[in-house]
This record gives sequence, C-alpha cells and structure tokens, in this order.
Amino acid sequence: MALQTISISDLMPKIVTYGRTVMDEENGYLRCDWTASGIELDFEGDYLSAILAAEPGEEIEGLPTDPNAPRRATWPWVGVFLDDMDQPIRRFPVCGKMETWLLIRSDAAQRHHFRIMKLTENVKTFFSIRAMHYSGEFHPCARRPRRRIEFVGDSITCGYGNLCPDRDRGFWSDEEDGWNAHGPIAARLLGMEASCVSVSGITVAPHAHFPQPYAMNQLYAYADRPGRDRHGKAPEQWDFAALPNDYVVVNLGTNDACAASFAPDFEAERERFCRDYTAFLGEIRRLNGPATRIICALGSMQYYLYPEIAQAVEEHKRLTGDQLVHLFRYHPMAPLDGFGAAGHPSLTTQKKMAEELAAFIAALA
Repeated sequence: MALQTISISDLMPKIVTYGRTVMDEENGYLRCDWTASGIELDFEGDYLSAILAAEPGEEIEGLPTDPNAPRRATWPWVGVFLDDMDQPIRRFPVCGKMETWLLIRSDAAQRHHFRIMKLTENVKTFFSIRAMHYSGEFHPCARRPRRRIEFVGDSITCGYGNLCPDRDRGFWSDEEDGWNAHGPIAARLLGMEASCVSVSGITVAPHAHFPQPYAMNQLYAYADRPGRDRHGKAPEQWDFAALPNDYVVVNLGTNDACAASFAPDFEAERERFCRDYTAFLGEIRRLNGPATRIICALGSMQYYLYPEIAQAVEEHKRLTGDQLVHLFRYHPMAPLDGFGAAGHPSLTTQKKMAEELAAFIAALA
C-alpha cells in the first residue's frame, strides 16, 4: 500500500492531547512546548512515522546580566511510548524545522497505542507535531476517565538536570527528563493525568534585580505565551473549563529567594513576595473555579521563603474563606541520593518527592 500523509490538524478528531497544547492554525502545527505535553493515538497498520518540528531556546553560560556571556542553542528531546509502557521505547532530540521519525514498520499490520511526549521544558526548547506518514488506519482514541493534576513550578518541577551525574554542570536538554520529574511520577502513582506549567529560573512575579524572560503570574492564565511571543502573536487564554484540574500543585519560591538576595532590602523583598504569592493564589483559584484543591508546596532545594508561603495561604483563607488550599513541604534533598545539574534534585530525589506528594494527596481524598 502506498504511503499516505495526514496533517496533525486533520488528525485532531482522532487523537488525545496531553498538557497545554496549542494548534498553530496558520502553519497547521500542534505546539507541544510544555513539559510532558503531547499526543496519544491509536494506529493499526504496517508503517507509521511522525513529521516533527523544533525551534531552539538559548542557554546563557554565565550571568543573565552579562551581555558578553556565551550563549548556545538548546533543542527539545521527545519520548515515544508504546501501548501502556511506563517509560518511552525511544528518546531522541528534534533539531530542525522538519524531521521524520519512524514509529513502526512491520511486514504485517499491527495495532498499537502511541504516545509522543516532550520531555524538556518550555522557553528553553520548543516542539511541534506537523503530520504523519502512514500505511494503515487511525482509530478514534478516547481520553481515559481520570482525575487531573497540574504542576506549576520552576526547574525542580521541570526535572532540570535530573539525568546529569555532575552537580557542577549547567543546563543541557539531553540531561532533562520531565516525565521522570516528581510531578508526572506522582500523577502516575495516583492514577491521574498530569499537566505541567514550569520554567527553570521562574519566580512568582517579576523582580527588577533578577532578570528572567517571564514570571509565573505572567504565564499561568495562557495556553502557551512563550510559544506565541516567539512568533509575535497575541497569547491565547487557556480553557480551564475544558480540562478542569482536580488538583493544582504550586512549587514556587526557590528562585524568589535567590532574586531577593540581589535586592538592596532583603526583608522588604520577603514582604513583597508574600503579597505577590497571595495575589497569585487568588488568580489560580479564580481561573480553576471553587472545586479544585490547591497545594502550596516548597522544596526540595531550600526553604527560605516557606514562612511567607504559609502566611500567604493563611491570608488567602482569611480573605476568601477558601478551605481547599493546603500547605506542603518536601523533605530536603539527601546528599547520599546524589545531585543533578547545578545541585538540582537527582532522579532518586525526584522519585522520593513524588512519593511524598502522592501520599499527602491520597490522605486528602
């Protein structure tokens, strides 16, 4: 049988998307820029390959404030899952505007579920699915009826450097595996569907003394503001009602403490962080609705602003009467568990964080 080609836009009625994906109507691409975002499809045939696209982010080898610091491109890594495998059967980088990657080729028709998932984070890497080459047929793929949990965070949530054996290394995308960061692991332990909105280095709100492309209060309401900004397009609001979150886990504050250390008045920055966190907590509640449980977490690298997070949670409850907001602190990293790049949690630590969080959530149910 001759190979056929189907665009991802034409295939959309038969696939399931995971995470905050965005259809680029102008180009016909499905943008899967966030960690652990992608698609699932049900295919029966003897040949299937995916046409994928990528754009690089940029890593600064030095301080962001240094205009002479070397910069290098960072490309996305993708995992392909077969049927109900817990780990990808293939893992590879996508480094161009059009690459074709083989998913299956056999002498006889076979039927399988495929999942194509981005393993690396937004802003540092950009990834899209364009089309499929195939010989066979696509069956409608249905979303599994599961509770949904969203993870909002920084590099710890992204899985920054969790594949790196050297704590003195910086970011390399081949050493980041978001599928094996604590959020998606915890979701699997709980039998939930995960979504990640996380960026390395991000703070709750912008800091004048700590330049970063975005703060989380500038991103959370949108489907994929970094991807849209990259092409000069207005950001699209994320449809929270279409895929409602049962839980939102916020792990922010680590970078805010770092940012505060650059400010002239550290104590004033702590107070500002508390106000910013309280306001952001109200925004999460407004966007998600009254039934979502919100977990305000911190860890496992440092805890300087934990008292301010606890204060923000109490202030939010006082102002709103909201009782579905919870405080959670991960155990500190243990040296014997090793470190990832730049002193980040190792795979062992990420797994321990996932187990802690899953136990905490299970006790809430």
